[in-house]
Amino acid sequence: METGLYRECPVRNALAIDSLYTFSRRRFPEGYSFKGETHDFAEVVCVTAGKAGITAGKNVYVLSAGQMILHVPGEFHAIWSDCGTEPETIIFSFRASVLPELPTRVFTLSPERVGELQSIFRAAETAFVLEGNNVERVREGNETAASAVVKRLELFLLAALSGRNAANPEYVSRSAENYIRILSVMEEKIGEPLDAETLARLCNLSVPALEKTVRRYSGCGAMAHYNALRMQRAAELLADGFSVKETALSLGFSNQNYFSACFKKWSGKAPSAVRG
Repeated sequence: METGLYRECPVRNALAIDSLYTFSRRRFPEGYSFKGETHDFAEVVCVTAGKAGITAGKNVYVLSAGQMILHVPGEFHAIWSDCGTEPETIIFSFRASVLPELPTRVFTLSPERVGELQSIFRAAETAFVLEGNNVERVREGNETAASAVVKRLELFLLAALSGRNAANPEYVSRSAENYIRILSVMEEKIGEPLDAETLARLCNLSVPALEKTVRRYSGCGAMAHYNALRMQRAAELLADGFSVKETALSLGFSNQNYFSACFKKWSGKAPSAVRG
């Protein structure tokens, strides 16, 4: 659009944060391990000291001080202390109506960038009331300060998530490589009713090694993790308009009622309730 000598140049938002869920600063003791979680909002984890092992979907990383990872909504993630250190982290969890698609979600930050994130964290402490690590509400009279925190976080992430800050995370252990291979086999065979013995054979592992590896990086047993992946795929198929019967059959369930019971146990909803 032009107005006289002036020309309008539309600018599309690359990131728009709508609300905060949590923010925290923690020091994890040596040997600490969090079994992991999945949620429908985004989360950034910045390591400020030590080394932290991170599971992000089917990837496993070791992040050093000054490195940060972005977990997208719906991505399983876990964290543990690595290399005998006591890692320190700053974490922000938020809902974003616009989130950039990135070729990598692990980044290296300059000391100045880390300092900026620490400053944003301190500002958030004064602007919001926390219940544990969860944002309860904006402190009375701090609406402007709370809005400023969100805008500062947006600007920080836009700068930090640029391609020039992309990191090459440290090489992971053999057990992490095994975990990645296990997930690949699970995804390849997701339409089949696997058992632990078959899965272990396909991965060239013993059943005890299979269970130990999956539990270390996912926080649950191999079959529980495999079934969770099947339910996640079921939710995607149902949202795309597949019928309950079609979804059940595509994932290796010969009994539709049993599939529906498994899905409801996993999601809390009947398959028909999430069908697109």
